[in-house]
Amino acid sequence: MSVEMVWKKTRRSHRPRDYAGGVTVLATSSPGLQDLATFDSSLQLGVSEPLGTGVKRVTMEQLERAAGGFFGDDASLGGAVHESRKSIKRVRALLRMVRGELPDHIFEFENESLRDTARLVGEIRMAQGVLNAASSIQELYGEFLSEGTFVELIQRLSRRRDLTELKAVEDPNLIGRVVRGLERAYHRFGSWPTDPEAREVYGHGIRDSFDAVRPGLSGTYDAGRQGMVRAFRRSAPGDLHEWRKRAKDLRHQLEFLAPLWPEVVVGTAMTLERLGDILGDDNDMAELMKLLDNRPDLCPDTRERSLFRALANQRRNDMQMAAEILGRRVYAEKPGSVASRFGEYWDARLMVIRGSLDTIVVY
Repeated sequence: MSVEMVWKKTRRSHRPRDYAGGVTVLATSSPGLQDLATFDSSLQLGVSEPLGTGVKRVTMEQLERAAGGFFGDDASLGGAVHESRKSIKRVRALLRMVRGELPDHIFEFENESLRDTARLVGEIRMAQGVLNAASSIQELYGEFLSEGTFVELIQRLSRRRDLTELKAVEDPNLIGRVVRGLERAYHRFGSWPTDPEAREVYGHGIRDSFDAVRPGLSGTYDAGRQGMVRAFRRSAPGDLHEWRKRAKDLRHQLEFLAPLWPEVVVGTAMTLERLGDILGDDNDMAELMKLLDNRPDLCPDTRERSLFRALANQRRNDMQMAAEILGRRVYAEKPGSVASRFGEYWDARLMVIRGSLDTIVVY
């Protein structure tokens, strides 16, 4: 991951919470043509694909992928868990986008079912997350530290990760419960009527209209915007984590809607991805600090533990400042303005579908 070092104080840098010396900010250049070309088209609404068909296709493919990773011969359990949880988040984000098209009880059941399935393997993900957090400190500051600093901490966290995965593998029910939950969701989604006319018969169906997306997209954007305000008003780890979840939802929704205007929508989605990565790393670091409070034996040398805490706090200050910079860009508009803008993008898409341009390509 490329970074650039910005050695400047902000106007508020004299406040203890904000001063962090050198601030590490993820590169924020605009997406190039290569970035647009490599953005996964299988996760996007097709150029002339009806909305309901596209949502159903992507969600079913992601549910299949979420379960399939546990059957790979050469894939690690940690990798399978990571990919499974990522696919589940993508499905839940799309459900939020079209939740106005679903009866409340259906949305709530499916959302909670997927959430509970992902939580079954949350301990495995967090064991890897805190290990990654410790390793990042060593990589960032290693050249300034004495040889061997934090090596024991990383080794103990690595053993802890391995034992967590081994415990899951030896549990005769855990992975089976995860896979069964995903397979059941897959079959339920497969029976969903997506034809707009099915609403009259089944009570629900997804209209092929921006009106089917507007409330969910606007609501997700607003939740992320409000989450950002809360996070930087209080800077509590839980608030930052909640903001990250809403930012991830918006990232996956824009990923799906990318064909509306790829150059613009993909760029915003990529910024949201960087924002989510930063907030995720910050959450992992916060969880590691809590773990060390409860398990000081993971870093038994008190001086080394104190040094690690100081560097971790420095890193968190940097990440939170970078998150605020990116967040201010993404959430600069009011939710109503965003909804209206995407409504225009949708209407332009309809012109592409219904029109006939023989000599110019606009998508």
